[in-house]
Amino acid sequence: MALRFLTSADMTIEVVVTCDDAVECDEDQRSKYLDTGDQSTLNVVNAGATCFKIKALSPSERETAEAAAGALTRSELGRLLWSEAPSDVKERATWHHELTDDERRALSDYQNYLNRVYLEMIKASLVSIDNVEATVDQLELIRPESSRVQTISELVLHIQRISLAGIEGK
Repeated sequence: MALRFLTSADMTIEVVVTCDDAVECDEDQRSKYLDTGDQSTLNVVNAGATCFKIKALSPSERETAEAAAGALTRSELGRLLWSEAPSDVKERATWHHELTDDERRALSDYQNYLNRVYLEMIKASLVSIDNVEATVDQLELIRPESSRVQTISELVLHIQRISLAGIEGK
């Protein structure tokens, strides 16, 4: 059989986030870890690293998360602009400056939609933090803000990877 099937949406894995002070890695190691979920690709994961247990999401769970975040009312203009935005920081700033007010509002609405989708995905997937039952609300307490944002981003990457590619990753 050439097609691969998700054996169970109840599969769980334990992950750490690379912004944790107890995790040491360079950018290449970080990238490989986020692609594979293999903690051995990180330089060091010290005792005391915060451990997040997440479960794979079934297609219907992913659709439910998207619908709860507003998939049916999201800005399609914003989605289009988001996909066309330059990746270079300076080019992006100039590009953004030249957008009309309506385009900026649409782009902002779409970014807000993405933020809601990320939280809905984590809400459906997060099982525990350090072996204690957890909710997405606890992530809002992470400080500094940059660590909170990175934690959410990395958890979403892990959720997407295990939900779409399985536990073994890419």
